Amino acid sequence: MTTVFIAGSISISHLHEKVQERISKIVSSDLNVVVGDADGADTSIQECLRSYRASKVTVYCTGEAPRNNVANWPVHHVQSKARAKSRAFFTAKDVEMAKNSDFGLMVWDCKSTGTLSNVIELLKEKKKSVVFVNKHKDFVTVGDQSGLNQLLHFMSEHARAKAEEKIGLSAKVAELNQESLFLEARSIEPVMKEAEDTAAGNPATDEILTPSENESMKLRLVLMSALSDYIVRVNLSQSQAAKVLGVTQPRISDLTRGKAEVFGLDTLVNMAYTAGLRVDLQVSERS
Repeated sequence: MTTVFIAGSISISHLHEKVQERISKIVSSDLNVVVGDADGADTSIQECLRSYRASKVTVYCTGEAPRNNVANWPVHHVQSKARAKSRAFFTAKDVEMAKNSDFGLMVWDCKSTGTLSNVIELLKEKKKSVVFVNKHKDFVTVGDQSGLNQLLHFMSEHARAKAEEKIGLSAKVAELNQESLFLEARSIEPVMKEAEDTAAGNPATDEILTPSENESMKLRLVLMSALSDYIVRVNLSQSQAAKVLGVTQPRISDLTRGKAEVFGLDTLVNMAYTAGLRVDLQVSERS
């Protein structure tokens, strides 16, 4: 049975009618729901679920008892070794919900790092989120790096600075970029192997990544992550980014979607230089 992780920012105490309608559809579709126990959106979501007489709900909490459980639904207790009531303490239950669900419905205030972390955790689990951006009264679907970048465009510079301080946002985005590109590179290997099997001895099919090509991939990963972060940080649209970096808009789309195979290392270095980014190269012997 499909399980939906529903959560939102603590600053949101009233759910927009579009969110209520989406929750109504989830309940009428007889889907399982997991929800947190915090004040704000979590409690509002619980109230909404109760109004629709939802029965397949599990409330997640870290510790012995949930802070809020308006309909006395079953409780899933998550253990955490972090200091009680710290950010890491409460985050443990969110990570667990991301693992135990199939997709997410998030309500975001354009600054909450908790809700943003939930979206990222779901992406790490290869799961999609539908995020209601409360300020703009509309949904954004986040199922890949491009969707996440679109979501981050709604953040102010101040909100991004806070997200860097609280959750290390750039590092999380870079990690997703690297994992996405690694998986994309690995997905090419079976195709290449099939070509080798059907055309053995043909030099044109000897395209499996060599160790040196893997090293090139790592460097491209770092540069692509830095460029994607730059585009989000200065709040550029894809067309604006294309003009600034001196490339076509489809190439920017390739960048945000992590299509490493279409970029050469020299191209990415030049794009980084054009963006005003400093690129340093360090060389050392392999251990």
